[in-house]
Amino acid sequence: MKNKNLHIVIFSTLFAIALWFSINMGYEYQTAVSLPLVLENVKPNRSLAKPVPPTINIKVRASGWQLLGLYFVPDARYVLDISDISSRFSFLTNKDLLERLKLPEGIRTIDIKPDTVLVVLDEKVKKTVPVEPVVTMTFREGYGVVGDLKSIPDSVTLTGAQSLLDKIDRWETDQLVFSNLKSDVNVRVGVSDSMSFGITPFPAAVAVQIDVQPIAEKTFKGIPVEVNQVQGNRLVVLIPPKIDIIVRGGIEEVAAVEQKDFSAYIDYKSILLDTTGSIQPVVTTPRNIKIVRQEPERLQYVVRN
Repeated sequence: MKNKNLHIVIFSTLFAIALWFSINMGYEYQTAVSLPLVLENVKPNRSLAKPVPPTINIKVRASGWQLLGLYFVPDARYVLDISDISSRFSFLTNKDLLERLKLPEGIRTIDIKPDTVLVVLDEKVKKTVPVEPVVTMTFREGYGVVGDLKSIPDSVTLTGAQSLLDKIDRWETDQLVFSNLKSDVNVRVGVSDSMSFGITPFPAAVAVQIDVQPIAEKTFKGIPVEVNQVQGNRLVVLIPPKIDIIVRGGIEEVAAVEQKDFSAYIDYKSILLDTTGSIQPVVTTPRNIKIVRQEPERLQYVVRN
């Protein structure tokens, strides 16, 4: 009997709570909600050139049931229809925002913050720019990267507002990190989707190739140094007239180079501007080959008429 009475008490209490809740939810309430701002019906040949606020704070009035539905609708949002906006700069005031607001039926808007939204539209264009791989890497001792990092394809096509694309001359990939490398790398990586607001890159991913080889050094002795653009009948005597260099690169590249692949020169104009009595020659090298040491670094000279 005692248990039966307890069940009745619990049922009566729950029924009273449900009845109270149902009655009160029928009353009108005022509350503030924050909703994502979504632009709708942007003309196909136009694109946003400046971000709009990500959310709009609105003060609304409606029945409790309607407000409950607003809170629990997963895709509740503030949809701003801008199909009739054609000018580049448009300021939408509080009144404009209220007129363009789309909310479930029965919900009345009392106030909106911010009270003004700047919509900047520009011509939608396409532009092709080089891809720049963003890579952090370390190598096993005795190994290193040979040449430049390669991207396939080596460019992406960007779509967005012309005023934004005019400022962009490259597009980065997502960050790649490698450690203790001792062999070639060929990986697929996404291109950045956050370098600039409102710009869509295509393709969305590229292949990045890194040529990793054992690093070798090689010495070349007696490379002659020439003097270019000597004026009149003047004669320039270099002391000494030749240099020795030590070069470094991938083992395959270093093994393939010969002394004839290097040249060294000094511009006569540099001698005329010099005040020290010695000058450093310019040495040209094959691609992917670096000079790590040069003897001597500077040459003395004598100019004769």
